[in-house]
Amino acid sequence: MSSITITVKFFGTLREKMGSDRTVTIPDKGTIRNALEALAINPQAWYVYSINGDHAKADAPLHEGDVLMIIPPISGG
Repeated sequence: MSSITITVKFFGTLREKMGSDRTVTIPDKGTIRNALEALAINPQAWYVYSINGDHAKADAPLHEGDVLMIIPPISGG
């Protein structure tokens, strides 16, 4: 089975928890959900996702060289 490598960028409190950006290898035709599992991030958690700057859902496919951004909800007032 072939695989792809993507870059993952974290924001907000998730960046504090995960640290700096990472590269992740997932199966070819993998999705954001596959990347979350590879990073041990709960796929049921509420996050906003972006692939190469475009909003995406957790079942969106990823391709070699994509940049996935994971943004936790922002609260405050």
